[in-house]
Amino acid sequence: MRVRRFLLPLLLSATASAAPATLTVAGPGTPIAPLAVNGFNTSWQMPLAEAVDAVRSVAPTSLRFPGGNVGDENDLTDKALAYFKANLGLTGGNTAAIVQTRVFATRSDARNRPEDAAQAARDAKALGLNVTYWEIGNEPDLYATNRGDPSWTPERYCQTFRAQRGAILGVDPGAKFAGPAVSKGTGPAMTFLEGFVKACGDVVDLLTWHEYPTDGTATDEEALATAPSVTQHVGFVRDVLRDPDRNPLGHTRDIRLGVTEYSLSWRSDRPRHLADQVGALWAAEADLRLAEAGVNVTSYFAIVAAGNHGLVDLAGVPRPTLYAFQQLKHFRGTALPVQSSDPALWPHLSEDGPLRTLLVTNTATEAHQLTTNMPGYTLIGAKTFTEQTVQDEADFIRLKLGPTLDLPGRSLTRLVYKRLP
Repeated sequence: MRVRRFLLPLLLSATASAAPATLTVAGPGTPIAPLAVNGFNTSWQMPLAEAVDAVRSVAPTSLRFPGGNVGDENDLTDKALAYFKANLGLTGGNTAAIVQTRVFATRSDARNRPEDAAQAARDAKALGLNVTYWEIGNEPDLYATNRGDPSWTPERYCQTFRAQRGAILGVDPGAKFAGPAVSKGTGPAMTFLEGFVKACGDVVDLLTWHEYPTDGTATDEEALATAPSVTQHVGFVRDVLRDPDRNPLGHTRDIRLGVTEYSLSWRSDRPRHLADQVGALWAAEADLRLAEAGVNVTSYFAIVAAGNHGLVDLAGVPRPTLYAFQQLKHFRGTALPVQSSDPALWPHLSEDGPLRTLLVTNTATEAHQLTTNMPGYTLIGAKTFTEQTVQDEADFIRLKLGPTLDLPGRSLTRLVYKRLP
């Protein structure tokens, strides 16, 4: 016991004596696309009407419907689209619609034919539902393995993509199309994406994939360390699109990028790294890094409880992700390159008119100090949250403004600066 009493003051003293982190801001910046932050997946099993306050508090920029495997297990009917339109109306803003068509099916009467896609477009038109992107199917790279049909190659999927695209264009000549929505940003999924690009690079408008780096069994540190990989995946996809050999039909086209599902863990039945603080911090980091990399669309999985995914559970109890996306909704305008002298603090800076928003993830379990000075700007506000904040269902913690701030362990802090006259 004497050793423990002796060591604790030493550890506290070492933490306290560490120099506050400083920030270096560079340029030029990257415009943040309108749908690059705070997009979400939604579906039939997500009762947005029972979580309206939570949904509106994150200001969704887009909703993807029906999202996930459910879209390849259920028909896209007029009733389904009417339900989706009603949910869009609950968001309180001008939320873009991304509709996922049905591709995979085991029943001969399933509505997954080109004429069914055309009917969905007619139904959407009749409902007054303005679809920003039609995403053709979901995770076709897994049809051969998880669904047991090896006939689903990238080439077959491309043929289906072309057929459904053509049918929808016959109804809506201005429609835009997304795909292939492969399951991961690495491994066989990216090989499938490459095959799709080679065969269909001339017809895809938004090239999409998903990010699920773990199954919830990694350590917290290992899990958080996967966040930078999303930026690497963006670089890989851009290289594929620009390569005449890998994209012979579309390498001169302006093909946009989208990550239409992402979460730290793909295991919906396991709360670890989905419904906890680490899962929330990773989700925020992934979205911020994708926006900074110039990705045009992101869709977190999911907006309301789908297993342990979601901003709130089925009883409306908030999860850390709710607080994280409430912070992220302020990240708009232009993303400016920023670096921290402390590797535990991950900063992200946006500029929108006279305001700058600095979001800082403290990945460490203990508090770290940050120097707040930013030449030409004055700090006007700082809010943060920890897992305890969420457990208490409390408001954000308002930090006392000063030349340095103590950022709590495993927190996401938002600092707002105003340009000096």
